[in-house]
Amino acid sequence: MKRSPGSRLATSLTVASALSLLSAAASAQPHGTQPGTLRAPLEPAARCTECHGGETTPAGRTYMAGDTWAPSMMANAARDPLFLATLTVANQQAPGVGTACFRCHSPSGFTSGRAANPLGTDLDPVLGDTDGVHCDTCHRSIVPADDPNAPYLANAQLTFSDAPVDGLPTRYGPRNDPAISPRHPSMGSAFLRDARLCGQCHNLDHPAVNRLGPDQVDTGALFPLQSTYAEWALSDFARGASPQTCQSCHMPEVGGDPLPSTRIPDAPARPGQRRHDFLGGNEWGPALLRAAFPGEMDADFDAARAATQASLRTAATVAFVDPPAAGAAGSTVRVRVRVTNNTGHKLPTGYEDARAIWVQVRVGDRVVSGAYVDDELVRDAQARVYEFEPGHVEGGRVVHSDFVALHSVVIADTRIPPRGMRPDPRTAPVGRDYAGGEGGALRHWDDATFDVPLPAAAGDVPVTVRLLYRATTKHYVETIAAANTTDNRGRELLRLFNASGRAAPFEMAAVSTTVHVTAAATPGDDGGCSVAPGAAKPSGAWAFGFGLALVPWAARRRRRRAPAA
Repeated sequence: MKRSPGSRLATSLTVASALSLLSAAASAQPHGTQPGTLRAPLEPAARCTECHGGETTPAGRTYMAGDTWAPSMMANAARDPLFLATLTVANQQAPGVGTACFRCHSPSGFTSGRAANPLGTDLDPVLGDTDGVHCDTCHRSIVPADDPNAPYLANAQLTFSDAPVDGLPTRYGPRNDPAISPRHPSMGSAFLRDARLCGQCHNLDHPAVNRLGPDQVDTGALFPLQSTYAEWALSDFARGASPQTCQSCHMPEVGGDPLPSTRIPDAPARPGQRRHDFLGGNEWGPALLRAAFPGEMDADFDAARAATQASLRTAATVAFVDPPAAGAAGSTVRVRVRVTNNTGHKLPTGYEDARAIWVQVRVGDRVVSGAYVDDELVRDAQARVYEFEPGHVEGGRVVHSDFVALHSVVIADTRIPPRGMRPDPRTAPVGRDYAGGEGGALRHWDDATFDVPLPAAAGDVPVTVRLLYRATTKHYVETIAAANTTDNRGRELLRLFNASGRAAPFEMAAVSTTVHVTAAATPGDDGGCSVAPGAAKPSGAWAFGFGLALVPWAARRRRRRAPAA
């Protein structure tokens, strides 16, 4: 039962001005439990899964915490090949910075002091350091009574319960009447049901570099590397008497008859047991883990990926807005689609550098916009992409940034807001206007328009719109692999990337309509114009010229994203 996953920290090749700050910031975390201060260390997950695993529902479905957690990206946070490769590159550029990363990725290693080696080579699997975000991470998390500012919603500044002298540390659960355990004291804690528990890690700031505005003026706030909790907290999902928390969606209830949470004899059966899959958006992650640890948990990793894909299919919808019914052969019709975010945070969210969602439009078998060629998205003139793009200042101008240590400017944040979001400066969109939502909030949908060329022959043709998602990019993986000069983690990542499907796009949603193509108009007859409002006039060479235009545009985009020499 082992693990390794998905959030990742990278850095850049030219960060001279930030290196000393980053190195100092690696240990400058004033809040939360500090290394070497726990009398009772965080225990390996194997101690917990002896009791909280190994049982199934009457239908044979796994549900216990240990079983559903083991193949998750949370469980694998300390041994994820993508994380480890980027960690090495980060430490090449800012020696020592990796220790701060282990606050999230290995709380056991960090609090024990074994993450003092910032590459993580001193982590001890036997003591639970490679268990990632494991049982004690959450079930010993507390809000210290003597700190009015806690919990700290950034950078894993967690506080853990400790053991009294000659005693055992208390484990906290979500119920007020926890089952009595022979292994440890048990207590109920509302914090286990609180989204702020998750927000301690799922808000992430640059450890040392402030965000600059588009005018390159310092905003006085650290650069936001991840803002999932903040996005939720500013949305309708966080409001009201019964908010939809992180736990509500990412730890769904098992359902069915009451079930025990432990295999201890006479443990009470209770309704509402929650799964510990922690389903997120990284549908490629389980495939990467399966390739990295063959034979270890193949079926479990496959099940985790399938569950993640099923969750992604509920995250968004795509629909036509007044679709065209007909058009003349060789002309264009205007196709308008609406993409709606169904989640409680931006779409996509999480590790913001490499994740993207885009709209792909097809006429028959031909891709008009959003093509995926040579494992990369072709950013044509009509491309509609939802992503976060960081940048930094170089030679007096803002340029794209491939590594976290350089990030100082948000070039673009075109991700779709959640319902009812009223943003703050940290979470406000950049580069796309989402004004006009209900009650003055941002829109949680986006309308995109495409001029679609129709074929030259008459007949019925399907027009299909797909919403595609990718968890990382070939460019990102190859850049990390090329930058890694300390060890073989970069080369190993590239090998595993190639062995695990190369993070191919995943279809989140799709919709199709049929357009009736009529005979082309005769010369001088304006009747061949598109039947859709605002459509372009017919042009037999338009589609061909449009296709050629993609090539230099895509090449420029690839050059812009190429790593610095």
